Amino acid sequence: MRRASFFGALLFSLMALAGLGFAQAETQSNVKPSQYFFVLLNRPANAPQLSKEAGEKLQDEHMANIHKMAAEHKLVIAGPFLDDTALRGIFVFQAESAAQAQEWANSDPAVRAGRLSPEVHGPWLVDPGAIHDPAEPPGFEQYTLVLLKRGDKWNPNVPELGDVMKEHHAYVKQITDQGKLAIAGPFPFSDPGELLGVSIFRVGGEQTAKLLQEDPIIKAGLLRTEIHPWGTGKGVLAAGQPME
Repeated sequence: MRRASFFGALLFSLMALAGLGFAQAETQSNVKPSQYFFVLLNRPANAPQLSKEAGEKLQDEHMANIHKMAAEHKLVIAGPFLDDTALRGIFVFQAESAAQAQEWANSDPAVRAGRLSPEVHGPWLVDPGAIHDPAEPPGFEQYTLVLLKRGDKWNPNVPELGDVMKEHHAYVKQITDQGKLAIAGPFPFSDPGELLGVSIFRVGGEQTAKLLQEDPIIKAGLLRTEIHPWGTGKGVLAAGQPME
């Protein structure tokens, strides 16, 4: 598919470098632990059209910057959305602040060229142990990425929220232990906008939708979901599904 060919194929080759960079950073005892910031890469409505030559040149520049960010232990997860929406892909940075993550995202040549627009969220409160070195030989796997947004009944000030959150956390642990969830985490309530968290499931979209229906926080109407097929390098997260 064309979406994966331009953006996904580039990010696929990033996975080996990004995973290696993450592992090396973890082994350096003098490196201060960083936070994780989740970046949605959107295609602007007014994105410029490029000739074949210009597109190839942009790809080369994009790849050079990706290699640079990976080698500098900045970028730890990346991958394309596999459906036809304005959402093109994600970056997950290991950074000291949202401003730093925004600066790194802005350095991408596709961003500078107006082909992508980064939307930074975080810190993304995830388990660092869920991110791994890539597999050898390299490959590509499909997941289901869920954007968790404010629901109709969202109110962080109601006393009942604590109880629902406890039930939600227990459910997340349950489906993780069952091998259905690869990584998940919220953003701080202070993070602007509707997006409150992201979950990446190891199963297909239909099964993911059924699992979400049983999540106490979804059933209570506190969060609503936006479900997308998504892909990343094999081994970076717990095993997903073969590409369709």
